[in-house]
Amino acid sequence: MMKRRDFVKLTAKGSIIALGAPALLDLVARDKLAAADVLPPELKGVLKAALANGGQFADVYLEQVDRTTVSLAGGKVESVECGIHRGGGVRLLSDWKTGYSSCDSWEEEELKRVAGVASQMARGGGEPEIEDFTRKGERGIVAYEISPDEIESARKVEIATHADTIARAYDPAIKQVRVNYTDEIKRIVVANSDGVMVTHEVPLVWITVSTLAQRDSKQQSGYIRRSAKRGFEYAGLAFAEEAARESARQAVDMLEAGEAPGGEIPVVIGSGGGVVFHEAVGHGLEADGVERKTSFYTGMVGTRVGSDLISIIDDGSIPNLRGSFDYDDEGTPSQENVLIENGILKGYIYDLLTAWKLKAKPTGNGRRQSYMHYPMVRMTNTHLLPGDSKPEEIIEATPNGIFTRHLGGGEVDTTTGDFTFGVREAYLIENGKIGAPVKGATLIGNGPEILKRIDMVGDDVDFWPGTCGKGQWVPVTSGAPTLRIASITVGGRG
Repeated sequence: MMKRRDFVKLTAKGSIIALGAPALLDLVARDKLAAADVLPPELKGVLKAALANGGQFADVYLEQVDRTTVSLAGGKVESVECGIHRGGGVRLLSDWKTGYSSCDSWEEEELKRVAGVASQMARGGGEPEIEDFTRKGERGIVAYEISPDEIESARKVEIATHADTIARAYDPAIKQVRVNYTDEIKRIVVANSDGVMVTHEVPLVWITVSTLAQRDSKQQSGYIRRSAKRGFEYAGLAFAEEAARESARQAVDMLEAGEAPGGEIPVVIGSGGGVVFHEAVGHGLEADGVERKTSFYTGMVGTRVGSDLISIIDDGSIPNLRGSFDYDDEGTPSQENVLIENGILKGYIYDLLTAWKLKAKPTGNGRRQSYMHYPMVRMTNTHLLPGDSKPEEIIEATPNGIFTRHLGGGEVDTTTGDFTFGVREAYLIENGKIGAPVKGATLIGNGPEILKRIDMVGDDVDFWPGTCGKGQWVPVTSGAPTLRIASITVGGRG
């Protein structure tokens, strides 16, 4: 049976108290918090300190992360790092300006000190009323069975070592393997002056396997990440083995790759290639760019921006995906947000600040890298909905072109929608069949234009666990079925 450990109980019996808990940790550990009718006085005092000089809104964010990282290279364990990172941040919003300050502590006096720093942004005077809070309970979106911090480091080293062994045994051509395994459990408290309070836990497990294959003078690399917002039950040997085999296969298969052709050609992107929509579309639909009028999609709600086959969702409430959570880092519940439906732009994604500025509802997309960072609007799990075509039908309907199995990193200019994507693994399509592997391909295009050129969408779908940088790094997922772009510029060498 699925078990979810209550934040209160876990704090009371876990490693937090063993460290010598400060007052606010002890507060969270008390069972009466779950049934409290008013904002706890310690947190209310921090919010009052933030609003001492005026302002419209204040919030406090407390975070503790228990994390283990195992790094292995050359068949040897390079490092095993186990750490507990704890701290808090206080934000003040005053006349659309943001004051933010943080500290490596949950001590009430330290938090009041940084609240005072944040309050310097306001000069209005007075002390706005702080609402009595309504505590939000866990929703089970990132439910887990085994907390990673309950597992000895030796078990985690075994997982990384097993991945290394499997990758090396795949083929004699595999000459180098690097494995990084990480797990964490993040405990979060969010409280704000509008009366919202959230306490929840967010687990995360991931492994990356990088391989290098060499045969004669040829070298090719492979790279795979597997990740989920789940507990240690996800991190078995089978999880490591699948990632290792796929990384090794990718490197070995690409050893015989010729140079990719260049020019305007059809491209079929295999399922899981949703990073195209994350970069080329998703960033332009984040409301901070819309509010600044730097996004290509500003003012285009209700306008056709793609073919009828295009429906794109951002949804942080899909259970256990890497970009999922019960509540965002401002205490807003995650939810499904329809961005584009049958080619028509339906809306944007918002955090609290952009929602207030644009007179919209928050969508659960206020995210931050850690307590040292203020929240900003970010994607969660962004994916293209499946269509009606079978993947094999898409290939058969394409006389000539390129099939991409794994995309690399991408960049986008949100003001124009122009993007570039690297391709890790690709194959020629010849006479409606997948042919020889090719290397050196780069996809170059314009997001709004490419959405109109997608003319076939498969009925399959897969998700790629990624990490998104936007001044801050956060875990995300990109998803897509197999699809065909009728014509796109491929930068190649052939």
